Amino acid sequence: MTNHRPYLNASVLIAVGAAFDFHTGRVKQAPGWIMRMGLEWLFRLCMEPKRLWKRYFYNNPRFLGLAALQLLKVRDFKR
Repeated sequence: MTNHRPYLNASVLIAVGAAFDFHTGRVKQAPGWIMRMGLEWLFRLCMEPKRLWKRYFYNNPRFLGLAALQLLKVRDFKR
């Protein structure tokens, strides 16, 4: 969405992620007990490792690190 936003005449964009894939049955959703434990990300990584490994092992720790810097007031990320 970020890449295409300049080309869209819309004030609000809403991402639905894998919701349509789950509803159509194209992607298997984690069992309830895995979701309740907060491990759906691990289930999805096991189901699609080639597609998701970079997102989970590069982007997520980077986000957490930058968020920690902001919470500790070490760095400010203004728009």
